[in-house]
Amino acid sequence: MILATLVGSIIDVCVKALQDGFDTPQIVLLRLLCSLPFVLLFAQLGGGLGSIRPKRPAWHLLRSLAAAGATFGFFYALGELPLMLCVTIGFSAPLLIALLSRPFLGEVVGARRWIGILVGFAGVLVALQPGTAVWHPAMLAVLASTFCWAVLALSARRIGGDEPTGAMVVFTIPVSLVVALAMTLGDWVAPTAAEWALFALAGFSGASVHYCVVYAYRATRAAVVAPMEYTALLWAALLGFLFWGEVPTLWTVVGAAVIIFGGLIVLRESQ
Repeated sequence: MILATLVGSIIDVCVKALQDGFDTPQIVLLRLLCSLPFVLLFAQLGGGLGSIRPKRPAWHLLRSLAAAGATFGFFYALGELPLMLCVTIGFSAPLLIALLSRPFLGEVVGARRWIGILVGFAGVLVALQPGTAVWHPAMLAVLASTFCWAVLALSARRIGGDEPTGAMVVFTIPVSLVVALAMTLGDWVAPTAAEWALFALAGFSGASVHYCVVYAYRATRAAVVAPMEYTALLWAALLGFLFWGEVPTLWTVVGAAVIIFGGLIVLRESQ
């Protein structure tokens, strides 16, 4: 899981670096095209391409729509906001998953989970500081992206037992690919060799991070693995400083700590 958070942070760094020369749709398009060969390779190694045939097309369409919202929203925000702030807001996903678990999965949200959810969202407000001079509309894009990611995670829990892993990955791609291609036509920017290298790195990282997460959760209990996801904040702070000289604000750090505390309450109650 620690490797997964590092790989995920590498994707964020690549995308943020590419935002200076490309619009978000072209970044999404080329990142997906570079990722697709690795996704298909992993699917082949994991049971063959014939095993990725979906059993529930409607659910896969929902997942593909959610993946598009998550990708476009987060990639856009990376070009407008500090890296650690984006990652901090993104950590409200476990809270949204807990909040939406009843309509999606029929799970009861107990009193302690509600406390964890409310604490976590208080942390989001601390990090965002709505109504202040530092507010930026891209923060809404991160929140929308995070909501879509929560839907993606919940749908995986809903149908993951019946669907092959390859199908769960491959069929998140089509909607993003079609939308990105349509928005990029007529506004193409030719990448340099260095930029192609960044797209390739982001593509490989995007394909591999999912399998790191799957392996982590299969290897041991969720209570052991899930807290390791918060190491992404450390990677974001370190990489943001190294590449862009970003220093997290006090409110971002405090908000991150409150979000983590709320997430751990929800996690503990879920075990």
